[in-house]
Amino acid sequence: MCYNVMGDGMLNESLLDKKKRYLVGVSGGVDSMALLDMLVKKGYQVRVVHYNYHLRNDSDLDEKLVFSYCQNHQIPFYVKQGCVDEYQGNFEKIAREKRYAFYHEIGIQEGINEVILGHHLNDYLENIIMQIKQNKTKGYLGIQEVSYVQEMTILRPLLKVKKEELYRYCQENQVEYHEDYTNYDTSYLRNYIRHIDLKNYDEKELLAYAKKHNESYLKKQEYLKQMMEVYKQQHFLNLNQIKQDTLEDVLYEMLKKEIYPPYISQSLIQEIKKQTQSTKPNIEITLPVNFVFTKIYNNIAVRKKESDDTYSIKYKSFYKDQQKYFLLSDTGHIHDGIYLRKEDFPITIRSFQNGDKIITSGGTKKVSRLFIDQKIPKEDRKVWPIVENSQGEIILIPHIAKNIKYLYTKPNVFVIKYDTCK
Repeated sequence: MCYNVMGDGMLNESLLDKKKRYLVGVSGGVDSMALLDMLVKKGYQVRVVHYNYHLRNDSDLDEKLVFSYCQNHQIPFYVKQGCVDEYQGNFEKIAREKRYAFYHEIGIQEGINEVILGHHLNDYLENIIMQIKQNKTKGYLGIQEVSYVQEMTILRPLLKVKKEELYRYCQENQVEYHEDYTNYDTSYLRNYIRHIDLKNYDEKELLAYAKKHNESYLKKQEYLKQMMEVYKQQHFLNLNQIKQDTLEDVLYEMLKKEIYPPYISQSLIQEIKKQTQSTKPNIEITLPVNFVFTKIYNNIAVRKKESDDTYSIKYKSFYKDQQKYFLLSDTGHIHDGIYLRKEDFPITIRSFQNGDKIITSGGTKKVSRLFIDQKIPKEDRKVWPIVENSQGEIILIPHIAKNIKYLYTKPNVFVIKYDTCK
């Protein structure tokens, strides 16, 4: 098939508006150069953004090529210089984050929040296969024509065009491009799929499978959108609020708010689902990229993994004090207070430790048992203030228990746990 100089029939212009200004992500490869040339010839208002990772010895050639095209067509050109030392770990994930952060930066500078990218049909098919092979089929299969990243709208108007057609377009329209030789290294999963695995799949069957899956997925989105609005307001969801047949989808949406979707496997979702059915009141599951899934009684949430919040503060005498997790005061609720004599000092206010016990009117009690009986969430137990006297005896657990020796005297010192820690 031959396309005219404008590339008519290739670009999905229903996504675009000539009255608007767009950023265009251009790497210098055939996909993005064909895209840029079509947009320019059709009269769209564009600014080009290029990220030079300096990962290959010829990456400067990409930058020069894109800059030259922009210079010849009087297009504003923005480039970000990367550094190899920045890519420790998962390069694809890190590169993506840095690239989109750069787009966002230039978008703010230019007053533009829409970015056009050159993903095509081959990319779409490769993504479907990768998701199937990695058992990550809970979300949308493939790539969406319109998506949202870092407050930006991402547009992909070439998703129905094969890469071979983009090669042909560049050849027939004399558009220069630069090949990334690392794209042929099949030790990378995506490249293996691109050059070897894709041949083993029937394209029509793959597209039909993805279409059916995505239609079902999109129908659920309205309900999920409502649930995520509740989650946004409450910062948790009660399991009784969730339709049982949508639990896996709700879990996926909760995870997706914090974790890059390719990291969310079906097996991870199944494990979390299994744990939600546990009778244990407090459950914590470690997730990728320093997050945790928590189930506290019937409430579930995805949160940033907490740093070590253990603390121990000694007071030689009383004075009003404000710390991260408690307030030391001379007024407060009777259950937060205790009568201290001179010989009780120095007192220590610290976080909970395994094995902590307190002598109450009902006998010696494990503090951990008191927490359970009071249904204190696991995350709060770690930082709940424990008060010791000079002899190392636990004499107060604010709002939970007092040492029997201090039970019947009027409090003169109050240790108040902040509500913000709940």
